[in-house]
Amino acid sequence: MFIQNLIILILVFCLPSISAATAVDGIVLSHNGPVSDARVMAYHSAMDMIKGRAAVIARKSRKPGEYHFDLPAGKYFFIARDSKSQLYAYHGRNPIEVHGSRQWLPLFALPARPARCKAGFQGLGGQVIYKGKILRQGSVSVYNTGDVPYRGMGVLTNTIGNDGRFWFNLEPGRYMIFARQRHAASAMGPLKQGDLFCFSAASPITIKPALDCQVDLYCYPRDDIDSFLNARALDPRAGHERQRRRDSLENTTVISPGRQAGNRDFAVIAGRITNLADRPVGGLLISAYSADDQRLFEMYIVRFKSKYMTRSNKQGFFRLELPAGSYYLVVRQRMGEAPAAGEYYGLYEGNSNHCIKVGTGKFRTGIQIKVSHIMP
Repeated sequence: MFIQNLIILILVFCLPSISAATAVDGIVLSHNGPVSDARVMAYHSAMDMIKGRAAVIARKSRKPGEYHFDLPAGKYFFIARDSKSQLYAYHGRNPIEVHGSRQWLPLFALPARPARCKAGFQGLGGQVIYKGKILRQGSVSVYNTGDVPYRGMGVLTNTIGNDGRFWFNLEPGRYMIFARQRHAASAMGPLKQGDLFCFSAASPITIKPALDCQVDLYCYPRDDIDSFLNARALDPRAGHERQRRRDSLENTTVISPGRQAGNRDFAVIAGRITNLADRPVGGLLISAYSADDQRLFEMYIVRFKSKYMTRSNKQGFFRLELPAGSYYLVVRQRMGEAPAAGEYYGLYEGNSNHCIKVGTGKFRTGIQIKVSHIMP
């Protein structure tokens, strides 16, 4: 009896408290309305999601397509599948931070087509589709499976062609692939309401030598259920919409890269990009790579994505907000691969180490970086 009571006490004090969990409610929608046989899963890591292990399975609610979790605070990858594996949902904000007492999370289920691979030119191609139509604008990015959270420029980023298609020459490996269409002029930064996020149920896709793989990416509009649903679809929101909007993760403030909450804990680096003739060059990407852990600048770092990026305007001016520290500033036309012949390229030349240091709350302005075309 003593042993039994001891075990009960251990369980009471050591197991997570259900009362401390966050209630995550939501619904899985296709273009035609709720997906009644959807199975919603939350994973603690991208690798758990990729390998299909250690998932927390949501409980189904009484209404079709609705689900419920009680989750300890933390970050999770949320996905959903229907019973026949014909539909797949991946939330564009994965991994999503779960906290507080209640959150509401809609998931958009789209066709789950596998990758189609055959002998040919080694790489990954395909098309981007929204509501049955080819998407003719936007960008597609591929990421190594370890490049969590699968945002930014990725290993490689290409634009979507006028025919809705794209192509990547890739080394053998496993890749995640996503597409985005922003309605604003900027091709960077967090997606806003109505912008499209596109995914493939085939991710991760394995690229092998001399193998041509084709995938279809399907899209949904961020924070816009009305646009997502077809005209005659069953709208599940009814009178619960107001409360759901208050609880929705879609209303969470998104902190832009380099901008810290309260505008107190960040530094600013600002300046102008010019060519060798001192004429301004607009539309170039300025990336800040941390120099705190790397004392010497090495060219290989330009192949990686940076957390802190911006683009020069038509007059060549730029402004970066980022945490205090030391940085290498690199200016390029493209990201995600080695600089190519003919591409504009430049590096901060303010000292022999190409490193610029800025303190908390400090402004480093008047920085001029010259760019020139890389010789063939």
